[in-house]
Amino acid sequence: MTTRDLDKIFNPDSVAVIGATDRKGALGRGLTANLIKTYEGEAYPVNPNRDKVFGIRTFSSVKEIPNSVALAVIATPAPTVPQIIRECGEVSIPASIIVSAGFRESSPQGEKLEEKIGKIREEYGMRILGPNSLGVMRPSRNLNATISDKISSPGGIAFISQSGALGPSILDWQAGYEIGFSSFVSVGNMLDVDFGDLIDYFGKDPETRTILMHVESIRNPKKFMSAAKGFAKTKPIILEKPGKYPESSKAISSHIGSLPGDDSLYESLFRRSGVVRVEEISDLFSCSEALAYKCLPRGPNLAIITNAGGPGAMATDALLNHEGKLASLSNRTIKKLEKDLAPYTSKSNPIDVSSDANVEDYLNCIGTCLKDEGVDGILIIYAPQGESYPNQLAKALVKISEKSEKPILTCWMGREKVQESRNVLRNGGIPTLNTPEQGVRIFMYMYEYLRNKKLLYETPKPLSADNIPLKHQDSQRKYLKTITKRLISENRSVLTEDESKRFLQTYNIPTIGAYVAHTPEKAADLAEKIGFPVALKIRSPNIDRESSTGIAASNLESKTEVKEAFKKIVSRAESQYPEAKVRKVIVRKGIRDVHYELSLGSKKDPRFGSVIFFGRGGIDEKLYHNVAVDFPPLNEVHARRLVERTKVPELLEELDDEPSVRLRSLLEYLARFSQLVIDFPEIKEMELDLAGTKRGLFTVDAQITLDKEGFSVEADPHAHLIIEPYPLKYIQKKKLKDGREVTIRPIKPEDEVSVLKFFDTFSEETRRRRFFVPMKEVTHEDMIRFTNIDYWREMAIVGALEEEEKIIGLGELITEPGEDSGEIAVVMGDPWQGLGLGTKLVESLIEIGKDKHLKKIWGSLQKDNFRMLHICEKLGFQVEAEYPDMIKVVLTVR
Repeated sequence: MTTRDLDKIFNPDSVAVIGATDRKGALGRGLTANLIKTYEGEAYPVNPNRDKVFGIRTFSSVKEIPNSVALAVIATPAPTVPQIIRECGEVSIPASIIVSAGFRESSPQGEKLEEKIGKIREEYGMRILGPNSLGVMRPSRNLNATISDKISSPGGIAFISQSGALGPSILDWQAGYEIGFSSFVSVGNMLDVDFGDLIDYFGKDPETRTILMHVESIRNPKKFMSAAKGFAKTKPIILEKPGKYPESSKAISSHIGSLPGDDSLYESLFRRSGVVRVEEISDLFSCSEALAYKCLPRGPNLAIITNAGGPGAMATDALLNHEGKLASLSNRTIKKLEKDLAPYTSKSNPIDVSSDANVEDYLNCIGTCLKDEGVDGILIIYAPQGESYPNQLAKALVKISEKSEKPILTCWMGREKVQESRNVLRNGGIPTLNTPEQGVRIFMYMYEYLRNKKLLYETPKPLSADNIPLKHQDSQRKYLKTITKRLISENRSVLTEDESKRFLQTYNIPTIGAYVAHTPEKAADLAEKIGFPVALKIRSPNIDRESSTGIAASNLESKTEVKEAFKKIVSRAESQYPEAKVRKVIVRKGIRDVHYELSLGSKKDPRFGSVIFFGRGGIDEKLYHNVAVDFPPLNEVHARRLVERTKVPELLEELDDEPSVRLRSLLEYLARFSQLVIDFPEIKEMELDLAGTKRGLFTVDAQITLDKEGFSVEADPHAHLIIEPYPLKYIQKKKLKDGREVTIRPIKPEDEVSVLKFFDTFSEETRRRRFFVPMKEVTHEDMIRFTNIDYWREMAIVGALEEEEKIIGLGELITEPGEDSGEIAVVMGDPWQGLGLGTKLVESLIEIGKDKHLKKIWGSLQKDNFRMLHICEKLGFQVEAEYPDMIKVVLTVR
């Protein structure tokens, strides 16, 4: 089932209303009336208890309707819905909207009904929106399949809401902003169609420019992440989500039937997928309006210009609360302001032009601030007082804004006195907000949107950690897998410190060695060997890390101290944990020169899969609670952004003489740790204590907890991840006809520079045959399509001469979610054509297609591309269609 199937929901040519009625107070009355009055296609009322509804003949069931039906809208009691869905499947109705309530959100019995509907849906391959959905609107088609009597005007916004009751209010807000909807969707319980499906659909919908969402819970974060990342680059996705606190989260669960999850994980999901999260529903429309502005702020530095001190102070507080910055005005700017403004006005930011300022004062101030390189945007506040000139100022601002490369936002305070000037601003494309605080929020949303887009676009720097998995995937990784299987078979879930550190050392993560001693004498000998001071800690599979902190000793300076400490630790452990095996002690090197402590770990969340958390450690962790979370995989960009969301960079600047070097080492550390999380879905939780010293960053303490319930790695080794990692399994070595070895591997974002150089080896003929049109100058944004891909949706592979670090061939396999076919394209640089690489790339893409369970693989070729046509025919492709200059070749995958 694909997103194309959703066309039957949003662009149906016929609709059956099941539960149609004209009885006042009935759920189906509004639905029936709306579809009969406005819908352009055929509407068939279905009700076995009525002959007519609103004077129109009804049918007793969908089986009686003489014509085919594209969409069924169901508004009958919950217990009747499973049978109705079955009847829809039997007459090949491809899509349904279930408006009825009384399912998972209400009771265990309702949950069973919903499960039953789900099984029927799978049996017939239907798409279902709901249950418990308000319905959908498609204004351009005059389709109002909701119970609301108001239909939006057509526009460019797709609004997706998880709250049905919020629908009428949203439509009222939309009308107040004088903007239209391409669609309005109430998702309900998301038995089938969910946020990811809808983002995919509206991302490709030509009527939709912006996607707005009210989200309460995301059931499939992986699908959401993949869809949002795919379209956030080209269409703003703006959402509002309540449930930041346990109390509000509990309130949500009462009507969606499940707990939404930890809000910090949602924050990371939205940030990583490129969407903007706003605080208030009204901000959705204001932010949408602002993101349609021709330019976005390049930084968080805002200049505030006001004619009233109070609103200026309010804006300043809001700016700092949202981690923005008051723009630091240059000396040149201040001198110009001193020349243009009255002596008693404030020339520092926020700039108070005073209550008696006129239009010229405002315009002089605005022009000066726009020229200041330290200003990323301007918020202009106008409070009606003294001489009134809002319309004149608004018209002047529109002219300035047309030429400005920096965003200008406005806050015209009041209502009736400034409404006309607000219309002038809005019609002129200038965002205008109701309060200073909202103006600041919208500015920061604009900045966040650009920053998140840059995260999607940014090319990571190569890390040495990128090669770690390849070195260890055969012997060391298999050895660790053997350990995990043995421990789980022994019914052990918690690894000891030395066992945990063995995992880290395999991935070249620096650790303080942990050595095991069975006797006081052995502990003393080990201490002397590794050097004093040393620390001791109990080693027992029955005593976890947290419990063992009180059964330890540190700063031991002699063999005598070590022996005494050993005896005390074992005695204390036997006393506190009489059933535990406590005959061993960990000996490790003590650290004296600790500059700072950090915390790093991972945890497997039931909804979001494996999550990485990082922040300050030790006493600082308790004082600052400064921890950030993200999802694996982490490349250099993601690792850096994770660190930047904590106070650690400032800590390195304060305490380290080489902060940039230390930061680079930390990013390597995080990337390697991320790969460990990726490779071992058996790991339920990891906790690491890190110490920063002059010699580097080390893991002092570590504990890994395994998933005792087991994990079917053979079925899907990446089921614990919501972002598909780099697919190591597709790396292979091949020989070219001239004897040279080429590595065929999936492309990486780090390959951008190499791919650009590869394109330089194309002749005009090669460019024409690959891209079919003259190729313009390749930009960084163009490279995103080739190198920064979603491995879950598509695949691009390169042929690389590793010794020369040179890419000589490129192949792509492009698929859509739910599709069973994919398109391939292959190109080689001119110096390497005729060496057999094209055949090897196509063969690799076919194998990848099989792995993705595709049924067909196809490609488009120019008719004179005889070399590639020969490769395709040799590998079993058949010519399916011929055009004047092109042919389509298709391979049926077996």
